Amino acid sequence: MSENDAERLVSLDQVTTEPEVVILPDFPAVVDGKRVWVTAVLDRTAVIEPAPGEPKVLVSRQRCLVNPKDIRFGYVAQRDAARRGREAARRNRAAQGARPRAA
Repeated sequence: MSENDAERLVSLDQVTTEPEVVILPDFPAVVDGKRVWVTAVLDRTAVIEPAPGEPKVLVSRQRCLVNPKDIRFGYVAQRDAARRGREAARRNRAAQGARPRAA
């Protein structure tokens, strides 16, 4: 991040989304003055990787400074629909396997 980017950093907690939108992972951030990589965003916290190969750490979204331009968003409905589709397919396969076959 350049000096200009540092001026545009905001707390991840300040990045707001619509109710059906989530912040997608995998973007750079600054925590306690150190560059890190955000691997997951939760309700009040974020999972960061301080450096490649180092253990991941859970930090408050308030401590995580980001450039809003680096953040991607995704729709919750699409994620939930995909999960519901997989669950329905499993149920259908299980139900078909339990039915006696017609002769």
